[in-house]
Amino acid sequence: MTYRTWNTAAGWMAAFALAWTPALVSGQMRVYGDDDDDYSYASREGLEFGVNIGVYRGFPQAAYFYDGAGDHELSDAGAQIWGIQERLQQLQGQQLTHPVTGILNEFPAWNIYSLPLMQYKPSMFFGLKAAKFWNPETALVCHVDVAQVTAEGAWSLSTGLLPDQGQGNEDVRTYPVIGKEQRLNIALGYRTSIYITEGASWAFELGGLANAVAIEENYIVMSPNVGNALYEVNLLTAIGNGAGGQLSPASNVLTQWGTGFYSSLGLAVEFEEGGHVELNVRASRDNINLGTEAYKGWNVAAFLTWMIPSQLGDFVRASF
Repeated sequence: MTYRTWNTAAGWMAAFALAWTPALVSGQMRVYGDDDDDYSYASREGLEFGVNIGVYRGFPQAAYFYDGAGDHELSDAGAQIWGIQERLQQLQGQQLTHPVTGILNEFPAWNIYSLPLMQYKPSMFFGLKAAKFWNPETALVCHVDVAQVTAEGAWSLSTGLLPDQGQGNEDVRTYPVIGKEQRLNIALGYRTSIYITEGASWAFELGGLANAVAIEENYIVMSPNVGNALYEVNLLTAIGNGAGGQLSPASNVLTQWGTGFYSSLGLAVEFEEGGHVELNVRASRDNINLGTEAYKGWNVAAFLTWMIPSQLGDFVRASF
């Protein structure tokens, strides 16, 4: 993750928190009270603030932008994305001392045997939530969440050598390809609740969502094990060759925005001391823009939200 990308994400979070903190202090929250074995809630109104943490997974079609096929383009004029075949040919022809060039020189007639099946790995995400309640069942909510997502797949190289122990007609070796991006999701929606018992309710949300995607890395590893930097070959590079034909990794690739909508279902539980914990599942239909290409699909997330009580000091004292 680049320093600039983290600064951008942190700036969004800090601005969001500072904007809503004064309102949080003045927000009202009342919880259930017992009265001769009957319970009822008076009100839940005002502004509340919360923290999201959970797991996010992107739909697999967008991950194919990082498959190394050689037919993808960036919208950033200062960067380029290579196909695996073309990048390895450039490496072997111009970067003679690179460790991967040494591997390729051992293969008499290598070529790409197959391109990968790509998918996104589940990734952690965190964010902030603000909610304006008019009553316990009705609220306007806003989420600002950040996730670093990783696309992965395995491609195959035919070496031109005879297979070991006579197995098959040709020697084929499999290597990983990795793509990384930073995503910022901003959701604005309507929330309603159905109380199932004292202190617990089902929560439903529906609304619009905007996403910002910043491409960070795309590379192959000429080793079965990811993490060996000596055998990494960048497919995402800056325009123009350096000394000895060396290519520099692209940085600060243009961030692109897309829109969509979301719905979520959650279980909310409130504490006697104040504050709520919500367990949520969210599905969003997003337009993801990567380079000159646009992808549409369903992203999913499962996350926990802690809605901070308006009187945080009283909550802490009551808890301990």
